[in-house]
Amino acid sequence: MVTVNADPYTSVLLVGFMASGKSTVGRELALLLGWVFVDMDSAIEERYGANVDLLFKEKGESYFRHCESEITLDLLPVRGTVLASGGGWAVSDKNWQIVPEDTLTVWLKVTPEVAFERAQKGGTVRPLLDNIDGVKEFSMLLEQRQKCYARAKYTVDSEMGKPAELAQNILSFMET
Repeated sequence: MVTVNADPYTSVLLVGFMASGKSTVGRELALLLGWVFVDMDSAIEERYGANVDLLFKEKGESYFRHCESEITLDLLPVRGTVLASGGGWAVSDKNWQIVPEDTLTVWLKVTPEVAFERAQKGGTVRPLLDNIDGVKEFSMLLEQRQKCYARAKYTVDSEMGKPAELAQNILSFMET
């Protein structure tokens, strides 16, 4: 653990496309800070008693996004938390409106090709992959969401280093 003056930030929110590394980098950052790490999808699964894939299939994407917003209301105000949002979290204006000013927001940027490769070999459930046949569809979805991700205060290219290095990069934003 590194002692850092994280003022004026009391929490960190990582946003970005699926397979951009939010959870992996978030865990590393939380370790560096001595903070709690929370994966939003895992928190949803715990609260609602069903995995993300099942919620998507049985209740639909709009219900899932509602759950995401509810979890956000509970988790963002918690001091000393690194929160990894879901890939579609940033699309909602409502979600952005409830982000406290003392939350550092970081977009983990990834190309569609790398995201597709990571998503295919990763063991994480990704409901939107069921409707996507290849990199072209990934590119279109990512293009639709880029302006939403760009609302984050900082951007980190998630392809430019190992998770620990990316976490250090984010830590440097907190020290300035």
